[in-house]
Amino acid sequence: MTFGATWLTVPWLYPAEIFPLEVRARGNAWGVVGWSIGNGWLTLLCPVMFKNIDEKTLYIFAACNVITIPMVYCLYPESNQRTLEEMNLLFAADSIWNWDAEKNYKLLVQQNPELVQAAGRGVSVVDPETGIRKQSRNLSLDVGTMKTGGSESEDEKTGTSHHEA
Repeated sequence: MTFGATWLTVPWLYPAEIFPLEVRARGNAWGVVGWSIGNGWLTLLCPVMFKNIDEKTLYIFAACNVITIPMVYCLYPESNQRTLEEMNLLFAADSIWNWDAEKNYKLLVQQNPELVQAAGRGVSVVDPETGIRKQSRNLSLDVGTMKTGGSESEDEKTGTSHHEA
């Protein structure tokens, strides 16, 4: 019962929270595919394991759960109470470690307050129907622009070039 209320929800909920709208359906689908493959293998292996090592099978499951604790602590950033725009900032870090992602997130929030404020006011910077970023003066979801702290030039904003004839 505890498994169903805790870990069973992870492949269904976590991908829906961490993927941007452009790839959310595909990411969620792959999360469920991974869960289904693992569930299928477990269903096939459990009878063999119980037949050969009896109740020691449960010790293997317990060991897997204990091993998972540091993995979740180190690799899975908290997504609770964060908007989609904030999730893009959270996963912009180059490191896989949770603490690096949180440190980078705080830095990006300081560098891009208008992005977080717009999301906080309920003004989405992503079109909910298409998942495509809305064009706005100062809001940018481009991770490359956020990391460098740079801004677009007037030519980049308008799509023009001085080299055009």
